[in-house]
Amino acid sequence: MVWFYDYKAQTIQLVTYFPHQTQSEEGTAVKYNDLTFDGPDNVTVTPWGSLVLAEDGSGASHVLSAIPGGPTYAIARNQLNDSEFCGPTFSADGKMLFVNMQDPGLTLAITGPWEKYLG
Repeated sequence: MVWFYDYKAQTIQLVTYFPHQTQSEEGTAVKYNDLTFDGPDNVTVTPWGSLVLAEDGSGASHVLSAIPGGPTYAIARNQLNDSEFCGPTFSADGKMLFVNMQDPGLTLAITGPWEKYLG
């Protein structure tokens, strides 16, 4: 879960959470059955206000996108090993997503039409 704490108002609000998804939007079985996003521990706010998170949980490691109050999607999945992703951040122009993989110590630069998908 991701929470927003308003220091001035001294309130806390649930922004997004990660339910286990057993079916795709089309109602078919999901391609990967281990999409239990269970340990997001790195978060960045995109230039468009949505969130990108790197998870550190059991099972496969993913980079996730989340729209506050909306769905959560896997942007990337570690197919190399069981190491975690960390440190997601965007280039100044928002065109490149950088993310690190702890083992073997890689930094990945991922292009996309990020504004289209995360905006």
